Amino acid sequence: MNKKIYVSLIFTFLFFILSCTERPRYSTHTYLVMGTLLNVTLPEDYNTYADSVFKIFALVDTLMNPLNPNSDVYRLNHNSGKGVKVHKWTADCIRKAVEIAELTHGAFDPTVGGIVHLWHFDEQGKYVFPDPDSVKKYIHLVDYRKIKIKGDTVWLGEGQSITLAGIAKGYAVDLAVFFLKEHGVRSGIIDAGGDLFLLGDKNGKSWNVGVRDPVTKGVREVISVKDRSVCTSGSYERFVEYKGKKYSHIFDPRTGYPVSNGVLSVTVIYNKATYADALATALFVLGPKRAMEIVENIKGLDAYIITEKEIFKSSGINRYVK
Repeated sequence: MNKKIYVSLIFTFLFFILSCTERPRYSTHTYLVMGTLLNVTLPEDYNTYADSVFKIFALVDTLMNPLNPNSDVYRLNHNSGKGVKVHKWTADCIRKAVEIAELTHGAFDPTVGGIVHLWHFDEQGKYVFPDPDSVKKYIHLVDYRKIKIKGDTVWLGEGQSITLAGIAKGYAVDLAVFFLKEHGVRSGIIDAGGDLFLLGDKNGKSWNVGVRDPVTKGVREVISVKDRSVCTSGSYERFVEYKGKKYSHIFDPRTGYPVSNGVLSVTVIYNKATYADALATALFVLGPKRAMEIVENIKGLDAYIITEKEIFKSSGINRYVK
């Protein structure tokens, strides 16, 4: 099996459970894009739109992949300190990334790109543990407040590099959902490597989503949602081990090191995948107690956090639990 596909499969912490029904009939189309599997499940009458969803994801990848010399993000990273005209989607995604950085007090920060590259976490399977002096060299460049955006022109601080890896998939999901709704699709599922949007409902019933147990790999909980995004960040599949200690692929922008705080997975439920995707990462970094303080202050946001010792649930999560 292709290694990228295998990594995507084992790193998907959610799976959806489709109940049997006569009408309408659904079919799932699978693509490989943005380094993960994209599964688009639509009523058969709307099958032709699955390829359109894939094209949206492919364009987002082309615009925001930092390793692609033709991407907006690559051009920004190689022209730090200068204004760079970018696609409107790129500018909008960066605006939202900065918004979430402010909301989480820097626990999510798109300017962590230099640190991510230092660890080679942007190249799957090539993780390294860098010299501490190298981390110190790059950590002072991590500061989302240095990003400036005017229209479709973006400025990074001198020497900064950004990565949109923690938000781009969610952003692509929202673009795809908007496209589908504009074309009359009222039911379906977009699953981008575990970043889900459950569009509408299925024959009047909610979609069921299994929250994976990071330890047993079984189903810890089943949640039932309509027209919501469900995104998960987890640490136990992708990591680097150094001197007997495991470091996850999720970075703390404040330290320059992968998170090692006992959190195993964070599942976020929200009406926008862009925010659910990025907030799942930020809440993971913050740890359960600080994370729940932020969750309870955002209307409509709920979270389910599994740590090595216990489970934390937001006050509104029970409305989704089966």
